[in-house]
Amino acid sequence: MNHLSRRKFCQNILVASTFAGTFSLLGKKEGEAKPNSEASNPHLSNKKLIKLGIIICDRWHTCAGGKCLRSLRRREGAFSRYKNQNVELVGFTTCGGCPGGNIEYAPDEMKKNGADIIHLATGFVVGYPPCPSIEYFSRFIPEKYGLEVVVGTHPIPQKYYLTHQKLHTWDKPEWKEFLQPTLCDKETRLKYD
Repeated sequence: MNHLSRRKFCQNILVASTFAGTFSLLGKKEGEAKPNSEASNPHLSNKKLIKLGIIICDRWHTCAGGKCLRSLRRREGAFSRYKNQNVELVGFTTCGGCPGGNIEYAPDEMKKNGADIIHLATGFVVGYPPCPSIEYFSRFIPEKYGLEVVVGTHPIPQKYYLTHQKLHTWDKPEWKEFLQPTLCDKETRLKYD
């Protein structure tokens, strides 16, 4: 990731985390309340903080994370499971490229940062072809690190949905489970094109 991509990524993390009410990277003056603290949102005050890590397919290694972070903020796609819950993003990285060497190490770092759940980004299922190791990663991470895995982040964009339908990519039964969190309705898919 070049300097400008890294800078844009960090800006997206800051914006998404601030609006999502998850955590603030801005810091605060002594004695000031955090703008997104549980105290400022009574609906979250009694909720357990859920900490997430996101791993993206390395083919998208220059991605600034915009769709993932927007869907986290809006609680859409696979993040809809956290409606009215307090969420903190504690890690964001790539798989390291096929065959996914970073999958062996990144979940450990995320777990040390408090991650409860690892999201394998939507890019794993919408790529051409989809990740051939997604099923293995979904079993490996819980077995090795004891972390729950959710396949998907942002809703599947409509343009990918249409192409994969024509290619019959997702016709096998195991894809139903992988796609369920991010399939959404057509209107939502179009917002992520």
